[in-house]
Amino acid sequence: MAASSGVDCVIAAGGDGTVHEVASGLIASGSGVPLAVAPFGRGNDIAQLAGVAGEAGSGRDDEAAVRAILEPRPVTIDTIRVRWHEASNGGEPVERVRHAILFGGVGFVGELLRMTTPATVRWFGPRWCYSAGFFRALSSFRPPVLTVHSEQGRQVLPHAVVAVAGNAPFAGGGLMRIGPGASMTDGLMELTLIEAVGRWELALQFLRLLKGTHVRHRQVRFFRGAWLEVSADPPRSIAVDGELLGTGAVRFEVAPRSLTLLTGPESVIGDPRGSQ
Repeated sequence: MAASSGVDCVIAAGGDGTVHEVASGLIASGSGVPLAVAPFGRGNDIAQLAGVAGEAGSGRDDEAAVRAILEPRPVTIDTIRVRWHEASNGGEPVERVRHAILFGGVGFVGELLRMTTPATVRWFGPRWCYSAGFFRALSSFRPPVLTVHSEQGRQVLPHAVVAVAGNAPFAGGGLMRIGPGASMTDGLMELTLIEAVGRWELALQFLRLLKGTHVRHRQVRFFRGAWLEVSADPPRSIAVDGELLGTGAVRFEVAPRSLTLLTGPESVIGDPRGSQ
């Protein structure tokens, strides 16, 4: 799609996974066409941040979504460029690239998403489905060994809970405070590395991540940076904006000012209220 096509904006109608897929297409096209969000998903965190949804996880605000299109407040934000390799039909690895708006991670967050099945959503609804998925994941998760490279060097987590790159203050219907001080416009991500020995400690560590208190814990490595590379043994799924991609080594890197988002008057993007 070219900017000269006369298109004023593209509307992504769905949840966070749909929004990040549409955003990836827009960024790949180089069109510069703005993105608007019509929230019809489970968590709707991107819509919440953009000020076009009700309280996180509570559903839609159709009037706010329409106003963001008719009376737009465009904000150009950073995204996370996600690079990994998958085997092609010929067996040779092929590089895949997507762009995340909220976060990218490897470890327990992927198991949580896998266990938040459509049946879980039907039973518990969009507000509580991720909490239910958390307890289901806790019973089946086996910590992998994560090897992590960043601007701080190489680190090995023998009993890894998660390695996550956060571009936004929350995700998962507001459940996970993955980057409690994250800005979507500063060219940096909030990076969190957590490990734990034993299921009880794993649960406590992840609960700290949910509350945003993990940043102060002595056993958590929390820092800001522009890139993070992660490989897992055994391989684990790559979790991005509520979706699961492939497995294997992955690189998360900031793509500065790569997406223009149409926001409403209640948007917290670039607003310190978003990190409270």
